[in-house]
Amino acid sequence: MTDMTDDVAQMVESDMRAIPVEETAASGDRELALKLSAHMFLRLWTRIAIETNQRFDLIPSQFVLGTYDGQMRWSLSSSVNFDNVTQIELGTKYARRHALVAESYSHDDEDRVRFRFSIEEEEVRGEPVFVEYLVYDESARNFNLGAAVEALKPALWKWFETIIRRDDAHLLEYCKAQLDVSV
Repeated sequence: MTDMTDDVAQMVESDMRAIPVEETAASGDRELALKLSAHMFLRLWTRIAIETNQRFDLIPSQFVLGTYDGQMRWSLSSSVNFDNVTQIELGTKYARRHALVAESYSHDDEDRVRFRFSIEEEEVRGEPVFVEYLVYDESARNFNLGAAVEALKPALWKWFETIIRRDDAHLLEYCKAQLDVSV
């Protein structure tokens, strides 16, 4: 990693440790997992903007998800029913579109949460084709933000190299070599 990537990585780790896990209230496991994921994505969105002067797309937008309280703190919006949120996406495009995605889904009557990188790898008939690389997948009941962040770290640092250099190759090479394709 470059010195700047190392510095950003340390800041992100500090940002993730400061997420108010114990204070985040939810009606169920799935809602809690998505609220914690929203906190993570809001902090990543802010850190990327501050450190690289780049505005990534956040879907739903940062204005929908929460209110910035300053000092890397966000208050989640009380008007958002996180039990109805199925996906949060943070991404941009250099040569190709890439995004970090948190999503919930059901499998065998169990709510699950996963993180994946979605990367545009080619075009077919003028339309982009995305490949999904799985980073973390867990039942909502067993979701642990710390474990999710640990699973994400190696890919996240490659993503920061991509962001700092505005070159998709770092993340794409890592994903192809180290992560499984998600189905």
